[in-house]
Amino acid sequence: MTGSKSSPQRSVPQRAGDTVQAAGLILALVLGAIAAVIGLASLIPGLGPLSPLAARWAPTVAPPIAVVGLIVCVIGIAAVRIGFRRTGTATTVLGGVAAVTNVAVIIVLVSAISAAGGSVNLFTATFGLSAIDSASPDRHEVYDKSTSGDDLSVSIYEPKGTKGPAPTIMYVHGGGWIAGEPNAASSELRELADHGYLVVSVEYELATLDNATWQSAPSQVACAASWIQTNADALGADMDRLAFWGESSGSNMVANTAGAAAQGTAESSCGGKVPAPAAVIADYPAFDVTGLYENAPTGPGAGTGTRLFATSYTGGTPEEYPERYAVANSVTHLEAPAPPVLMMTAMRDDVITPSDQLAWAESARSRGVDVQTVQVPLANHAYTQKAKNSIGSQGHLSIAEAYLSERFR
Repeated sequence: MTGSKSSPQRSVPQRAGDTVQAAGLILALVLGAIAAVIGLASLIPGLGPLSPLAARWAPTVAPPIAVVGLIVCVIGIAAVRIGFRRTGTATTVLGGVAAVTNVAVIIVLVSAISAAGGSVNLFTATFGLSAIDSASPDRHEVYDKSTSGDDLSVSIYEPKGTKGPAPTIMYVHGGGWIAGEPNAASSELRELADHGYLVVSVEYELATLDNATWQSAPSQVACAASWIQTNADALGADMDRLAFWGESSGSNMVANTAGAAAQGTAESSCGGKVPAPAAVIADYPAFDVTGLYENAPTGPGAGTGTRLFATSYTGGTPEEYPERYAVANSVTHLEAPAPPVLMMTAMRDDVITPSDQLAWAESARSRGVDVQTVQVPLANHAYTQKAKNSIGSQGHLSIAEAYLSERFR
């Protein structure tokens, strides 16, 4: 009796190895697909809610995702060679698309930053990301009271090893006038201090639906500037090298305070003369509060809450309170001899329409104000605040420092 020849059976370890390989390949395929979508959505503006979401994160994640794409591509090539032809080919293609598109994002962003006088360390942007709020100020000082009687403080970041009065930055956080806090970007403020700046970050009264702060918050910011001047000797502040720096709604208040101070009309909640800075830095600024209400972006992925920001801050709509909106709009306060302004605009901003920001710059220039604009491509609102050492974070810090070094000569 002759028996039939059976095919050799694979051992348990071999079958387990095959399973691990297949699972790893599937994981690489999924990661490649996600990375490719992020890269494509970062470059192509019309992919529904994916494009604004990608623009919010691209200046942070493009370098590490490009590395992920390269790794996925290598895994796909290896998979093809060991026999997973279809899945391996798909993985290779997705990894390649992810790597190429995210490298393209990096090139576009770094080129724009370099053209504006900034710089980026790509190794740090890839492997050195850290929390944006992980640092702590050296101390807090109370500078005023809110309208409800609560203490308002400044967070002070002191330069190390600086001899004599230091160039000084008064920083005002964003958050649509209804949110945010002075140390949300503490890691960046600490870096500025490490670079020789005295940084004073201001707490101000936040608006609610029942408490419009269009008068109180700007006057508190003006008070903080007066407080810096009064305490300049104790702080080690060089008032001839003073800059105001704000982000989003904070940009609105520093620009308005700076312009009014230059005109001698700034109103401080604690009295005293408000110093005019030598320069103003504005990141993705909410200069046009009327436009923030009337031109709120629409469509998939558009920023939400812009009308809530405007109505909470002013107490109502432009139709209800046109005088309040006129006071809040920065163009009202900026005419020569207003301090020079560096404005950095995220060109994919779905919270504050980029065209409104650029229109403000043109209007300010027509009034004799020195305005330098930097257009940051492929970036959405608050792109700087996702992680310390990102392309976005390094970019806006280095551009601003180069600008200040010119103004503080």
